[in-house]
Amino acid sequence: MQIRDKKGPESIGSVLGNLLKDLGLEKRIKEQEVILNWGKIVGNNIAENTKPFKIEGAKLFLKVKSSAWRNELFYLKKELISKLNESAKQELVKDIIFLN
Repeated sequence: MQIRDKKGPESIGSVLGNLLKDLGLEKRIKEQEVILNWGKIVGNNIAENTKPFKIEGAKLFLKVKSSAWRNELFYLKKELISKLNESAKQELVKDIIFLN
């Protein structure tokens, strides 16, 4: 944890943020936030036909209801990745793996 030079109390949010970074948990929390907010990020139509279940190695694993949806989403992959990373305010996802 970093030692601060300035005087005065540090906010609890700042302390927790630094602790999460130091423990290497900040990225995992961001990944879970993306999964939890999937519907808000991609919209109801896509969310109703998909289910994200994990991010591993910068790959989002996404269950898709049908092969027709998988094909449609394949063409939207770059846009989806962009939306996910924009939501996380960092590059968390580099690829999406579509599974039936």
